[in-house]
Amino acid sequence: MNKKLTMMGLGVAVGGMMLVTSVYAGVGEAPGYEALKSAVKQTATVHNVTRLVDVSVKDNGNSLLQVKSTVKQDTGNRSGSAEVAVTSGTETQKVYLYNQDGKQIVKTDDSDVYKVLEAGDKQGKQKHAREGSGHTPDPQTIQEVENVVDALVGNLKDYVTMNEGAGNVKDIHFKLSGSQIPAVVNAIGSLAIKHGTSEQASQRPLPAKADTFGIDLQTIRNSVPHLTGDIKMDAVEVNATVDADNHITNQSAEIRISGKDDQGAAHDIVLNVDMALSSLNSTTPDKVDLTGKQVENVKLDELSHKRWGGKNE
Repeated sequence: MNKKLTMMGLGVAVGGMMLVTSVYAGVGEAPGYEALKSAVKQTATVHNVTRLVDVSVKDNGNSLLQVKSTVKQDTGNRSGSAEVAVTSGTETQKVYLYNQDGKQIVKTDDSDVYKVLEAGDKQGKQKHAREGSGHTPDPQTIQEVENVVDALVGNLKDYVTMNEGAGNVKDIHFKLSGSQIPAVVNAIGSLAIKHGTSEQASQRPLPAKADTFGIDLQTIRNSVPHLTGDIKMDAVEVNATVDADNHITNQSAEIRISGKDDQGAAHDIVLNVDMALSSLNSTTPDKVDLTGKQVENVKLDELSHKRWGGKNE
């Protein structure tokens, strides 16, 4: 398991959980929850948008990882594009992705080759089934999820605040630190981090750059500390700005995790995630003209089989 990606995944998962709880808890009692809940649902209906996403990870004040992404999406036309830059240490890796004309295309900045991804039989059938389903959410299932989260949240609703500004713009703030963080969140987070940075996981071979579209996972993995003891979540903070049309235009999260490595050295990990939405309903994804370009067709079934040592699942 990739330790750096595990650390990121944990932070995003916990931040997402906190955001979800702030969305669905305290119905009828906390205006901040109600406002954010309404804005999340309204923003989810936007299928044409540009997202700027910046993710950074620091350890004891030193930068470990930074991921900067620009994603342009137009689900109505089933098209999109993304530019992703991953910086670890002094090395920056950049990847360009295009979803156009029914094709998925990937290119890295250190190669002139455009890889065109082709779904195998199994994946093609699954994709066809998903597209045929229409992705219509089940209202009953959504309500059941809300009810479960309501039961788990308890008094977290009391930590959400909201300020209303000019033009009906709302700023929503949510923060937990120290003993305010539920024990179950700390326990799960500690277990996930310890497992993700275990020696067994650190020694598992990673796919080569050629099999990850140019991203060097080994370099990224080597720079993360192996937290093994005294692991705890110290603080979680989420901020969101809601515009007059009830869309979340800016959202940020900061998660602080501390612990010790197997040498007893202390680490203070800070994960920051910032996202800005713009060009709602007026985004045009980038396209690439493959005429005269070096093109390589890649079957996803074969790539998955190669990555995971013969397991094609």
